[in-house]
Amino acid sequence: MATGRSRTDRQAAYARAWMSTNRKGHDAMTAASVAIFRAPQRPCWIPCGVALLALAGCVSVSPTHVTTDRLDYGQVVANSWKSQTLLNVVRLRYADAPMFLDVASIINSHTVGGSGNAQATLPSGSSPDVFGVGGSGVWSNTPTVTYQPLLGDRFTKALLQPIPPVSVFQLLQGGWSPSLVFPTVVGSVNGLRNASAGVAADPGFDELTGALSRIQRAGNIGIEVQPRKDGSGVLVVMRKPGTGSALSDDSRRVRELLGLGGESTDFEVAFGLFPRSENQVAIVTRSMMEIMVQLGFGIDLPPADVASGKVLPGKWQAGDTEGKPLVHIKSGPEEPAESYAAVKYKSNWYWIDETDIASKRAFTFLMILFSLAETGQGAPAPVVTVPSR
Repeated sequence: MATGRSRTDRQAAYARAWMSTNRKGHDAMTAASVAIFRAPQRPCWIPCGVALLALAGCVSVSPTHVTTDRLDYGQVVANSWKSQTLLNVVRLRYADAPMFLDVASIINSHTVGGSGNAQATLPSGSSPDVFGVGGSGVWSNTPTVTYQPLLGDRFTKALLQPIPPVSVFQLLQGGWSPSLVFPTVVGSVNGLRNASAGVAADPGFDELTGALSRIQRAGNIGIEVQPRKDGSGVLVVMRKPGTGSALSDDSRRVRELLGLGGESTDFEVAFGLFPRSENQVAIVTRSMMEIMVQLGFGIDLPPADVASGKVLPGKWQAGDTEGKPLVHIKSGPEEPAESYAAVKYKSNWYWIDETDIASKRAFTFLMILFSLAETGQGAPAPVVTVPSR
């Protein structure tokens, strides 16, 4: 019996020793396997992850977008302003109501961002990958445009009130030619009538405009305008030193046409059809609405619209001479390939030729006058809050 127990004890001891040896070998092999797959990854994925996170944190909106946005939006607003003005000129010729929608503000918000990630995993039979890198980027451009219709008091002051008489001479003082200012802004001066509704101006009005233009080009006579709050003012005529006291032929003719007496150099400028004294210049100025109506008589209307009575007729009477239009606006069924400004109204297109420099000059002057006619304080623009990103 003692011998049997000794043999059994020896067999159990051998089994425990063999299992212990194999377990240690298995653990050693497992540890070695883990070390083999982990050791190469330690110096690689940590720098990569740090680089991705640093790249995401350094992304920002370039300052060059300020130049791009300002020029692009400015060009679009300028083109839309021309188109809106031309469309209202056409509408008025068709006895349609004009509509002005101002761009109150433009706010463009740029957002840029990015993210990155990196990970390492143990390989398996189904997925042999041991390293992964990911990244994402975000870019958005969100413009906010607010519009403000021209209504109420602003509509009355900007479009219906006549331009202040003294502003006519302020334009001349600023270098604008009388050949552009007088035919566009002045309805009459000291009884000399300008062209209206397609009817030619009085011969004396055209002669006055020509004489004033020659005087301005010669540069021997300057003017000083002293405005008053009611729109009137005092006009002081100054001769260039060294030119003598004698009046030129054009200066004498201007005085004759306006009925100005004596050798006075100070003249009162006031709103009215006829002067009250020999030293007063009475001017009937036009409103912006009236100027646009006058521009409408330069439209080449479709014959079918004229025949059907869809447009406002001119005020021609027997013996009247047809006046020269301020601008020449063409029309046709197709959009022009190139134009200064073009709009579609109902079934036809209306445009000003890019090569018609006289019409372009007069139309641009009209748009500048809108700022001059804005005599009242505009309504406050909406307050828009833009988050910082």
